[in-house]
Amino acid sequence: MEYRYFGGTGLKMSRISFGTQTFGWTTDKADAFRLLDYYIDQGGNYLDTADSYNDGASEEILGQWLRSRGKTDDLMIGTKVFFNEHAGAGSNEVGHSRRHILHSLERSLTRLGIEAVDLYQLHCYDRGVDIETVMQTMEDLIRAGKILHYGVSNFTPSVMMKMAMLGRLGQYRRPASLQLEYSLLVRSPEWELLPLCEEEHIGTLAWSPLAGGWLTGKYQRNTPPPENSRVGRNDREYDQPDKRDGARTWFILDELKKIAERRNVPVSQTALNWLRRKSSISSILIGARNLEQLEANMSCLRWDMSDEETRALDQASEVSAPYPYSFINSYSRESYRWKV
Repeated sequence: MEYRYFGGTGLKMSRISFGTQTFGWTTDKADAFRLLDYYIDQGGNYLDTADSYNDGASEEILGQWLRSRGKTDDLMIGTKVFFNEHAGAGSNEVGHSRRHILHSLERSLTRLGIEAVDLYQLHCYDRGVDIETVMQTMEDLIRAGKILHYGVSNFTPSVMMKMAMLGRLGQYRRPASLQLEYSLLVRSPEWELLPLCEEEHIGTLAWSPLAGGWLTGKYQRNTPPPENSRVGRNDREYDQPDKRDGARTWFILDELKKIAERRNVPVSQTALNWLRRKSSISSILIGARNLEQLEANMSCLRWDMSDEETRALDQASEVSAPYPYSFINSYSRESYRWKV
């Protein structure tokens, strides 16, 4: 396993992180335990969940495994808050109000069976609350020993910069990390989010590195998706063909398949290996429904993509930058400190 410093926390995080969103949904308790045991045996040390995953079942199963294995001292545990935890939740049981954060964290700690969360993440930017209120709540939770660090997920660069500046002024503790969607299909974080994180020493976790399964090679042109796939089950509207299916996607997949065939590895490993080459990413967050899937994806650590292969995928997945990035790319100078 490879490890990298996680932003400015002083902690080292495994290059591959494990997300538990499938626990209590497509993965039952017995299979979840097998997945967790395998991940830890391979040297992984960060486990990611959320209060809203399957009405809290993900946290409960993870907590049961932690208690049964007694391995909490060697691991970092992260969970999140924003979405309704269960169907029928009240109007104030959502978002980042101080009330909801405090109530949700207590429930998460109980389900996980731990005294403090290593990384407590704000799951989505909440436009309904002042960011200063949220940052003060995070500061209070750190001082109370309920969380060690906090991070954000799915935030805009402007809000993150405001949080970083408030932190520099000493008014509030700034976030330690950003969990962001980043893959060959989603490269827009390169325009501003990733340079910002590197400059401000903010750790990065790349979620959906396989773009909801699109970068595994399981989907074919002009063919309905398999019924047991994320797209076939309609797990997430964002992954549906009207959002992902297009000439660019198939062009990228064609290039991925060429490399995968030469290397004699699954297409998914090729997509994950491309992410491994990105110095801006602290850890790649993967999930799995079964042990075979987890083993295959973690095997991306056993080989290294060449510079030539990386450039080919960079070119295949390149996206035309909007203004003002397009203007800056044309007329400004190359950055002296940051490269994707």
